[in-house]
Amino acid sequence: MSCNKGYFWGGLFVGTIIGGALGLLLAPASGEETRRRIKETTEETFGDVYDQAVEYGENLKEQFQDMTDSVTDKVNQYKNQIESKIQEIQDEVSQDLEDLNDELEAMEDAGAEAAETVEDAAEKAADAVTE
Repeated sequence: MSCNKGYFWGGLFVGTIIGGALGLLLAPASGEETRRRIKETTEETFGDVYDQAVEYGENLKEQFQDMTDSVTDKVNQYKNQIESKIQEIQDEVSQDLEDLNDELEAMEDAGAEAAETVEDAAEKAADAVTE
C-alpha cells in the first residue's frame, strides 16, 4: 500500500513539472515573462513537494506512534496475563504445600499414637511375663 502511495506522489510530482513546463513553453509570452513564470512555477512546485514531504513524514510519524502504542498495549496485556498465571501457580503450590504439611502432621500424630500403643503393649507384655 505504501509503495502505491509513493508511485502516486512521484507521478503527481512529475506530471506537475511536465504540465507546468509545457504550459509555460507553449503559452505566447516574452522570454523574460516565460522565465519568470518558470521560476515561479518551479518555486511553487518545490514548495508543494516540500509540503507534501513534510505531511508524509508526519503521517509516517503518526503511524509509527500508533504501531508503538499498539505493541505496548499488547505487551502489557500479555504481561498481565503472565503475572496472573504466575500468581495462580504460586497459590496452587502454596495450597499443595499446606496440604502436604497437614498430611505430614497427621502421619506424625499417627506415628506417635502407634509408638504409645507399642509402649503400652510392651509394658503389658512385660507385666504379663513378670506375673
